[in-house]
Parts: sequence; structure tokens; C-alpha cells
Amino acid sequence: MNGIGDLMLIEIVGIIVLFVALRTLIAQNRAERMLYLNAMSFGIAALIALYIQTPFGAIIAITYFVASTISSNAIAYTIGRVKKEIILE
Repeated sequence: MNGIGDLMLIEIVGIIVLFVALRTLIAQNRAERMLYLNAMSFGIAALIALYIQTPFGAIIAITYFVASTISSNAIAYTIGRVKKEIILE
């Protein structure tokens, strides 16, 4: 796709990312926040890939997605460990 179709798709994905960002701020549960953060990672990676329509753009999008997924998993793991340590004490 090119032209108006691309811009429309970028706008739709951008609106979804903004909606998910707001849901992340509103969410009460940490697990729910992690889910929304991961969904935001998908959306931002998609925006990068749609906006920079070159092979390098795809590499940037993939790198961003992998790095954000690893960091989300690390945060979730740390939160789980801290909860276990608090319970054991």
C-alpha cells in the first residue's frame, strides 16, 4: 500500500496505541498493566514498520519489539519475585 491507505492505517494503529496507553494508566492490577504494555509494544513496533517502509525500518521494528518484550518479561518476573519474598518474610 501507499499514499492515503498507509496514512489511514498509521492513524488507526496510533489511535489504538493511545487507547491502550490510557488503559495502562487506568488499570488497577499490575498483571493487567503488563498486558497493556505488551500490547503497546506491538502497536509501536507496527507504527515503526508502517512509517519507515524499508528493510531497515523492519529491522528497527523487530529490534524494538524484542527489546520491549524482554524488558516487560523482566519486570513481570521481578514483580513476581518481590511478591514471593514479601510473603515468605
